[in-house]
Amino acid sequence: MFQVAARPTPPHLASNMETYTPYPTQVPVNLQLPRTLQRPTFSEVSRDFVVQLAPELQEVPFEYIRKHLAGQANEMLAALSLMSVPSSLPKSRLASNLDVPLRPANPMPSSTAFPTHILAISSSKSSPSSPTTPTVASFAAQAVSAGSATVPLYPAHALVLAAHCTLLPPLPRSRPSNRATSVTLPVVPLTVPSAETFPLLHAYLHTKRPDNLLAALLPSLAASFPSATSNRASSSSGGSVYVSQFTSERLSRLANSLASTAYHQSGPQGALSGLMAHAKVVNALWRNVCALGVFDPELWGVMDLAWEIILAALTQVAQRSG
Repeated sequence: MFQVAARPTPPHLASNMETYTPYPTQVPVNLQLPRTLQRPTFSEVSRDFVVQLAPELQEVPFEYIRKHLAGQANEMLAALSLMSVPSSLPKSRLASNLDVPLRPANPMPSSTAFPTHILAISSSKSSPSSPTTPTVASFAAQAVSAGSATVPLYPAHALVLAAHCTLLPPLPRSRPSNRATSVTLPVVPLTVPSAETFPLLHAYLHTKRPDNLLAALLPSLAASFPSATSNRASSSSGGSVYVSQFTSERLSRLANSLASTAYHQSGPQGALSGLMAHAKVVNALWRNVCALGVFDPELWGVMDLAWEIILAALTQVAQRSG
């Protein structure tokens, strides 16, 4: 078990990284929402952490490593489909290792495609506007005081995390067994600001599909979003390739559709609450991203885009209700 000192994320606005033209939205004064999602000061991932996992990557640029990992997403998903990982376990029964059964396949994915760790995710108590770095300091205490509570489990690839998360400390060494019927993986308790939205970030880092992430954040608009493939997800120049497709006019139409859907589903009284629920999900994802130190430009572009659509829809609903 490791520990990271919790500290506030130093925010600053990074509007120069946005690749779409923001819709001119005025946040309703009674909602008290920030106009934009603030970004922590950029920092690069640890070369030592990456080399510890893969010594052959000593001289390989980080961008190339991340592109290579994105290209392995399908094989990683195929390997994961052969594993019988429980979705959760009681905190009181959480062991340091987990023996995971494997289903046979022909051909079997390469050994590097299989997860290296199991993350046991718990929520910390943090302010919605002041995310902190992840910590496991209180995890043991929570397990003692809430022995009947369960904790969700997420298979993860250490190299994927090392290549994207600047504030995640080195994970314990993984020595997967060579048995054909099972694999033993270390279980890592990890506390993040929002355990509920961790699956969104976990899935994005392993698949690099901005379209799937945007659809998860705004499911009622999913049919209106263009698709993206993993090899198009990120730009070598560090820009947001997927988000660049969204013009101000397109964003305005999406906001209008979101506002209309909320209004017709819940009426004037429930529409604002429904849209605020969307805002809370984006905010929770943002807190996890800041706490783990993820600076993927496409990820930030999707969060900014979703936030912009939600704020514009909130403005429209507030004007109708007024």
